[in-house]
Amino acid sequence: MAASTEFHAPVTGHYNIPAPHASHGGSNNFYFNAPSNSTDIHSPRRRMPSYPLSSVAPIKTFVQRPALLDSIREQMLRDLDANRKGEVKKVGVWGMGGAGKSQLTLSYLQCYQTEYDATFWFQADQTASIDRDFLAIYRLLPETAIPLPTPTPEEVKQAVLSWFARESGKWLLIFDGADHLYQTDKDYVALSEYFPGSSNIHIIITSRAYIAKQLSTFEGVSVGELEESQSVDLFLNCAEIQPSRDNVLAEAKEIVNEMGHLALAISMAGKYVLQTPRLSSNLSAYLGDFRRRRRDLLSEKPDKLIAGYDRSVMTVWETSYSAVREQLPEACRLLTLLSFIHYKDIFLELFGLAIESDSIDGSDPIGVASWTSIFGPEVHLGFHRLEECFTLLEKYSLCQRQVGQTSYSIHRLIHAWGYDRLQVDGNEMKQFWLAASLCLEGYLGTIDNAGNTPASKLRLVPHILGNIQSYRRISKTLQWDRSGSPMPLESFGYFLFRIGRCNDAMLAQREVLKDRIRTLGNEHPDTIKAMSNLANTLADQGQLHEATSMQREVLQKSQQSLGTEHPDTISVMSNLACTLLDQGQLDEAAGMQRVVLEKRQRIFGDDHPDTISAMHNLASTLLNQGQLDEAAGMIRGVLEKRQQTLGDMHPDTIKAMSILANTLTDQGQLDEATGMQREVLKKSQQSLGDEHPNTISAMNNLAGTLRCQGQLDEAAGIMREVLEKRQRILGDMHPDTISAMGNLASTLGYQGQLDEAAGMKREVLKKSQQSLGDEHPNTISAMNNLAGTLRCQGHLDEATGMMREVLEKRQRILGDEHPDTITAMKNLSILLS
Repeated sequence: MAASTEFHAPVTGHYNIPAPHASHGGSNNFYFNAPSNSTDIHSPRRRMPSYPLSSVAPIKTFVQRPALLDSIREQMLRDLDANRKGEVKKVGVWGMGGAGKSQLTLSYLQCYQTEYDATFWFQADQTASIDRDFLAIYRLLPETAIPLPTPTPEEVKQAVLSWFARESGKWLLIFDGADHLYQTDKDYVALSEYFPGSSNIHIIITSRAYIAKQLSTFEGVSVGELEESQSVDLFLNCAEIQPSRDNVLAEAKEIVNEMGHLALAISMAGKYVLQTPRLSSNLSAYLGDFRRRRRDLLSEKPDKLIAGYDRSVMTVWETSYSAVREQLPEACRLLTLLSFIHYKDIFLELFGLAIESDSIDGSDPIGVASWTSIFGPEVHLGFHRLEECFTLLEKYSLCQRQVGQTSYSIHRLIHAWGYDRLQVDGNEMKQFWLAASLCLEGYLGTIDNAGNTPASKLRLVPHILGNIQSYRRISKTLQWDRSGSPMPLESFGYFLFRIGRCNDAMLAQREVLKDRIRTLGNEHPDTIKAMSNLANTLADQGQLHEATSMQREVLQKSQQSLGTEHPDTISVMSNLACTLLDQGQLDEAAGMQRVVLEKRQRIFGDDHPDTISAMHNLASTLLNQGQLDEAAGMIRGVLEKRQQTLGDMHPDTIKAMSILANTLTDQGQLDEATGMQREVLKKSQQSLGDEHPNTISAMNNLAGTLRCQGQLDEAAGIMREVLEKRQRILGDMHPDTISAMGNLASTLGYQGQLDEAAGMKREVLKKSQQSLGDEHPNTISAMNNLAGTLRCQGHLDEATGMMREVLEKRQRILGDEHPDTITAMKNLSILLS
């Protein structure tokens, strides 16, 4: 500060000194409790004259945060170590702008002000504002203590600090809005120079800067998101709405979740609803307004008289953003880049930068170099520079490091704001999206090549989905040319499909198909390929009719453009045959698969992976047709070839082992089947993870064999778990979920729980009819199973009529010699006898 500056202070009286800058919680306010002996000049504790608290008070809509309040109090009362006796107790209260730091501190003051002889509230955003507030204290000191008529700011500071050091009173000093605490800040405030050296003093520092934690005597208090109940209370208070309707709370929860539980944003949302009459009775419409006008609404300033705060949410962030940009511009570019992935669990390995050499790592160094070009041609973004960027963003509360992890998170509104800042420049928006997608694609290649665990692959999923969603937003308003088309989306769709996230895969695949049609036309091989990929995913999701229609179209186009012998055409035929199998059209599926196998043997040879896959698919169909001996011989050959070429842990090898185990079960070789299925389950869990569809199918198959062995309790337990997972992952109407429910119902029937089994089987039959149709083998099996339970319950007429229908359909669809048809004949004869 300039030593020549002078303050000309009057000798007596109270002064309201106008604040030149906006305050976080109020301008120079000092509150002094006046004891009964405050006028006694002989008192051993010299007290300052009363100075009433005026504008510093919590706003009426403030929602208490007891856990944080208790943390401040506990740290103020905590004993110091022996080597720190006499130290001033300081509590840093830090967090992103708008989190409610000042209001929390005001709440502490309101609760505990009577335990202090005086409380001093300093506006600490600039050195000049602290000097102004120190002058106000200086004027309140007894004249004999400070004889200087025209002191400089430094003299005022030293005089006030000396007075605090001599006095024995108990004081609370609050430095609010101390956001410029790093020496690299343009408006750096040397805050520690204003801390009195007295053990009778408690100090609270509120700041957006993470360094407030280091200034704390103990751990300090991090002010983050409100709890959901606190968020809802704050919103309803600000909107002046009573939760009279049943849906009000649900709508309020949805709004505060969109606000990321940020106090200031929630307050502004409530204010907007209050001032917009059409929204008071229709809260659900607010989110539409917010998403359309997010940038404008976050730019609005709150009413200081009402909110105790006069800066918009966006102004607070822009201030921090400017401070970061002045020190490390690439950190700002990184923050923008992160808006195109998910805002949580941003782990450093994601960026493919080697720690040791501070250079590009991973399987695709060219790809990594491509995405880092977004930082400019002169910037070399190595690992350590990346760490510097995250550290600086964290310093200004623009991101948060996850405790005990090497990952970061960004508040969802800051994350959205980073995207909104680019909306004026469509080209730059596309460049950032492409850079983020190339970064993800590079890491995807790394974890695929390294054979990483399922958990490491699932960790990438939220970021891929975030990138896909940002592409969809961009594509609503901007057009991509061919050179900038979303090539990484194709990789994302394939990756998501392989790890069993079919619903998510479809998001990417539909976007890819739309892009291919727009840029290449309907008949281009790349368009046909995109259509084929989407059709395969639809089939895996149980949307069989749409999948079959699309695959027939793909097959026709492939035959016309590529020819009947082209590998891609043969693959399309194979995929269509698998979908027909799922639809129960066994004869057409088997015929098509024999054609596929013959062509691949002729073109590729017997040991080619595609030929082995064709044998695998045909064996599965033969198993469903009841041709067990041929199926078993073929699948043993498949398993042997895959073990030799792919190894025991490859998913395709495990899948072949699973088919063989099922065949053994159907052949009555239960002990061998059970052992093999337990091995399949263990390997699936290790290589694919517990939630992968193949792993869940392995559980389902094992449970079925256990039931055949009479181990009903273990079988039922596994089947309940299978059903729960399929309902959660696939939904209630997926064919695999319906099948799981049918399996559990049959097991309950074997356990004698006939009423529960019958109710569940009726539900299975109804859902099968709705999703698969009356003629599907699964629907007919569901009818057969229900008839068996009805017979056990004594409902013989209904059971007999149902069993006649089962037999008629199996004879017509499967033929008289199929094992399922023979079983139906036996069941009906039992009923009639």
